[in-house]
This record gives sequence, structure tokens and C-alpha cells, in this order.
Amino acid sequence: MDELKKAYELLGLPEGAAKEDVEKRYFLLIRRERSSRQREGSEQPNDQTLSLEEINKAYKLILEHDEKKTLEQFNSAAYGKYKGMAGSAQKFDHFFSYYKFHVLGAIALVLIIIFGTKAYVDHRHKLAELAKLPPIDVSVSFYGEYFSQDGSYPVSDLKPLEAKFLSQFPDWQRVEAFFTYVPSELKSEQDSALIQKSMIDLMMNKADVYILDKLNFEKLAQNGSLLPLDGDNAAKLGENHKPEQDLKASTEDVPEQHVYGVDISGSPLVKELPVIGKEYIAGIRVNAKRPDNAFIFIDKYLEH
Repeated sequence: MDELKKAYELLGLPEGAAKEDVEKRYFLLIRRERSSRQREGSEQPNDQTLSLEEINKAYKLILEHDEKKTLEQFNSAAYGKYKGMAGSAQKFDHFFSYYKFHVLGAIALVLIIIFGTKAYVDHRHKLAELAKLPPIDVSVSFYGEYFSQDGSYPVSDLKPLEAKFLSQFPDWQRVEAFFTYVPSELKSEQDSALIQKSMIDLMMNKADVYILDKLNFEKLAQNGSLLPLDGDNAAKLGENHKPEQDLKASTEDVPEQHVYGVDISGSPLVKELPVIGKEYIAGIRVNAKRPDNAFIFIDKYLEH
């Protein structure tokens, strides 16, 4: 403290002077010292004149003391409530300030690993459960403006629908069902989102048989998603098939009209399904995995 007192005296200031006063006095003495050295005709040095080194040393000592005092006041306000643990709290705070991005990055990495591991385990579990099931005999997708029996959409639980299909085809062991609600008109943002989702479903859920309303039949037929059902394929529709049930369309690649769907709306089997719609048009995906069973499915639904 004696050195601090001398530093104030050296600068000609009272002890504890404000920081602004210290800075003003420091710059004043610096200017005087430089003027003294540059003054012409002063060949004799003035013993009373302070050297630049003394001024800087005194100024630095006062600033260091002031910064230390300010830091102590801040720590007392910030960590005083921790009492005996104040030192540890301060160290932790400083550590987090310097390494917060590293810490947050590490936490994010741990969370990614945890959720990634869970997703992998769930995926493996799902694959194991699917491996226990019998192979799929046929997959059927309702694609259009269809509702569940209570008028809601989409149908989230497809097990009743799959069970009904199996009861209609007792020789089969497994039928996979998909359900994509496609609004006929865009009346809201939700409808727009459902349209976008339907496009994704069409790419992801590659069903063998599609049951469609007229609007979506025309879309899928025209973009080449459906298999032609005339020509050699007409006989595969069975003896119950009637020409008046055919729905024709042309595609960009094939401008001639061909049959791409058959109307099964009058089938008693349709009325047994827990699905409500205005039109039921059956078509087969152009690259269906199980085309033979797809034809068997449609043939059965053409029976009256």
C-alpha cells in the first residue's frame, strides 16, 4: 500500500482519486515531459522533472490496483452468496465462459449418440418383428379422398383393414395395407401439406394394388404409375370382368387410350371394408412386386 500511496503522490493526486482524474493527470504529465525534452536551450536537466519511466510505472500501479478492486467487487456480488464455495463457483463460471461452446457441443454429441442408438435399436427390433411375420401375399393402398368409418382421416390403425382382407382371402397369410388421404380441393394449408405428404407416400409405399378415386386414378394413370389392364392382361381380370367397368387413360409416353383401372364400387367386398369413399377404382402398380396376386385380388372384387 505504501507503493500505491507513493504512486498517487508522484502523479500529484490524492490517494483513491477517480479513474478519470488519474487518466487526465497521466496524459498531462506525459505532455509536459515530452515538451520538457523538446524545449530548445534547456541544456541543464531539471531534477524536479519526472521521468517518463516513473510516470508510466506509477500510472500502471494505480490502474492494476483499480482493476483488482473492481474485480473483487464483482466477484463479491456474483459469488458472495456461495460463501465458502465462492471460489469453486467462480472457477466453474470462468470455465463455462471459456469452454461453453465445447461443453454444449459435447452435450449435443452425447444426445445424438443416445437418440441415434435408440433409433438403431428400435429399427433392429422392428426388423426382428417383421422377420417373424409370414411373407406378404399382396399389398393394397387406398389413395384418395377416403375416410375411416367414423369420418376421420387418415386411418392410423390399419390392422382391422388388413384383418378384413385376410378374411376375404383365406388362402393368404398376410396382406399389407396403406392409407393415404388426398384432398380433392385445396381449402387450407393443411390440405396443401396433405398433398405433399401424398406424393411422398406414393414414392415410399410401393403397393401392388391401388384403390383410387377418379381424380387420383387419372393422375396416376397419366403419369405412367399404373399397369395397362387391356391386351394380354385383360384375361387375368377373370370371367366376372365387364368392359363397362373399365377406365381408360393416355400417358405422355403412350398417347393411345388404354385400360388402367376397373370400377369395383359395386363389389359386396368393398362394402365390408372399414373405409368410406365415393369411388373405388382398382389399378395395379406398373412395377408391382406381386402382380399375379394383384390380379387375383381384383378378380375377387369383381365378383357379385
